[in-house]
Amino acid sequence: MKIFTKIAIAAACVVTAANVSAQGRTDLLWVLGDATPSGWSTDDATALLAPADDSKIYSGTMYLEADKDFKFLTTYDFGNMEYRAATADATPDADGKVALVLTGDGDDFKIHVTESANYLITVDTESLEATIVKSAYQETQVRYASIFIVGSALSTGYAVDKGLAMLQNPAAPYEFSVSNASMQEGSFKIATALKGSGTWDARYWYFADPADPTKMMPNADGDNQWSISTAGNYDVKANLATNVISITEAGQSGISEITAGAVEDLPVAYYTIEGRRVDAPVAGSLVIKVSADGTATKVRF
Repeated sequence: MKIFTKIAIAAACVVTAANVSAQGRTDLLWVLGDATPSGWSTDDATALLAPADDSKIYSGTMYLEADKDFKFLTTYDFGNMEYRAATADATPDADGKVALVLTGDGDDFKIHVTESANYLITVDTESLEATIVKSAYQETQVRYASIFIVGSALSTGYAVDKGLAMLQNPAAPYEFSVSNASMQEGSFKIATALKGSGTWDARYWYFADPADPTKMMPNADGDNQWSISTAGNYDVKANLATNVISITEAGQSGISEITAGAVEDLPVAYYTIEGRRVDAPVAGSLVIKVSADGTATKVRF
């Protein structure tokens, strides 16, 4: 059974999108600290994910180093509201519980664990309590608690801060997925950290393997992206352990046709500086023109 017409790899442009502030996102809670793989770098920080925008509970699995500190930020920048430990030198109790406070100033109390390991972290922002317990999965260190789909295949385009979050599998935390995602004709790639990805540095992205579109390549040259040629709802699954990606029509299983190297078949496309595709640029506008060979140039009409 043919699942969809074509998913081709396109060498798409690296647009310098004007990012919308992630401070407006209520589905993400960033984890920062020298106990984390990203340290105190806000560019590299991963985020816990709430399953719905109105949820008060955030969760994710990631590696924490023993006897080093971390806390939770409501944005990926300092100077805003944070969830900190309610007491100094806080460690999880026998049930993994840690009391929190929501504050933007005052005592900067942090949390630490006593054993280096992957931990399942759950933060209840209503009861002001974190639960931090060792994950059943310990084979490799888990760096990311969430990753994001970004591209013209989404209505949000290349506005990185509006990237579509992929849900982590707690039992296999190197697996991420999103179900029934509405996609239009266009392309996408996968961001690993929202603030860093907004710099368009390749080390914050997973790209399509030009030789095999079922494979992902981190920190690759060429900005190769997965291209959706038929609008519809899709299920996307990404395995960061094997670098395998699956893109199927929602509710289907497997990919019956994925083709690569079809860039010459793609039409010329125009995008705003913010990454939104336009069919007919208006006079006087500055746009990104993507040619059939994937070459991207700025053009003023």
